[in-house]
Amino acid sequence: MPIGKILGFLLLIVAAITFLRDALDWYDSGILRTLSGDQLWLSLAPDSYQAVQDWAVENLSVVWDPGATTILAAPAFVSSGVLGILVLLASRKKKKNTRRPGSNLRQIYG
Repeated sequence: MPIGKILGFLLLIVAAITFLRDALDWYDSGILRTLSGDQLWLSLAPDSYQAVQDWAVENLSVVWDPGATTILAAPAFVSSGVLGILVLLASRKKKKNTRRPGSNLRQIYG
């Protein structure tokens, strides 16, 4: 299995787990509080978040401030789910077009 499919499925699993966590928290408290992407990243690996943020601000400040911060502010199940679907779509095999143009004319005109 290619690495893209593995990464895509892992991201979808993360999306499902964070959605379940948010739903159970909503059920228990009655208040809908979603875990954002940056909160999830900070709780799992705070050093890597800080390192990526520092590097991006130095080298790609335009990409980090309006782009990445907006995506990371979204609920974690949304951002990881969309990213997982995009990775899966990008890693799927391309179908070869084995038909020649006009090859179906025999079927039409017999």
